[in-house]
This record gives sequence, C-alpha cells and structure tokens, in this order.
Amino acid sequence: MAQDYIMRLVEQIGRMLAAIIAHRKAGRDAEAALEIEANCRQAIGLPLEIVRRSSPEALWELLQQGGGLRYPRAVMLAELLLQDAELSKSANRPADTICSQLQAFCLLTESIGVLSHDEAAFYRPRLEALANELEASSSDPYLQQKLHAYRTQKTA
Repeated sequence: MAQDYIMRLVEQIGRMLAAIIAHRKAGRDAEAALEIEANCRQAIGLPLEIVRRSSPEALWELLQQGGGLRYPRAVMLAELLLQDAELSKSANRPADTICSQLQAFCLLTESIGVLSHDEAAFYRPRLEALANELEASSSDPYLQQKLHAYRTQKTA
C-alpha cells in the first residue's frame, strides 16, 4: 500500500516538473510560477514564500509530521524549489534564488541517505552542483555552515 502511494507520488513529481519546465521553455514564466505555487500548497500545505523564508530546520520539522512520507515530500519540494530558483535567477532576483537553492540543498542533504540506489545516483551530482553554486553565490555564515556540514558528512 505505501509502495503504491510512493509510486503515484513519483509519477506526480514527473508530471509536475514536465508542466513547469514546459511553461519555462515556452517563456511563460508567470504560468510556471503559478504551477510551482499551486504544487507547493498541495504537497506541503504552505505558500512558496513561507517555505522560502523558513529556516531549513523548521521546514524539515514540518515535513517530519508526515512520518515516512517526509522523504518523498522533501524531494518533491526540493524539485519545486529548484524550479523556483531557476525562475528567480532569470528574473534577476538573487536573494530569492539563494533562498530556494539553500532550501532545496538542505532537503536533498537530509533525504539522500534514504533514497534508493538509483535515486541517490541521480541526486548526488545535482546536490554537488548545487553546493558548488551556493558556495560561489554567498559568503553568508549560515550558508557556509550548511555547506561545511555537507562537505564534512560527504567525506566521512
């Protein structure tokens, strides 16, 4: 039963991303943003702006209330945040870009250890690329602390 739900969730993520990416490729950024917002509210129950401005710890605590489904929901939210970061970057909103990237980075860092072998193989390079981009984007102490923890954990 739980496996069926997770498979439906994976399919939902695929459809969600396909719709958002199609809007972005067609230059319909406003529609892509609306799609991201709607999916964020549906998956997490919060508006994207609150997700973006919450601390990663507060966001993870909220996701933990979902029990065993926190990891698939975390990955779904990370994907939404990565799409939001791309929209923010193209709109020249660097603060929003970094906020969304940091949230996605933290969610993926928390989730990578429980993903299947294939899923982890897919997300590890994305996580590394995201860490490198964040490292180059900001010298914020909180961000640097998160990156240091990731690098330390990765080499352990």
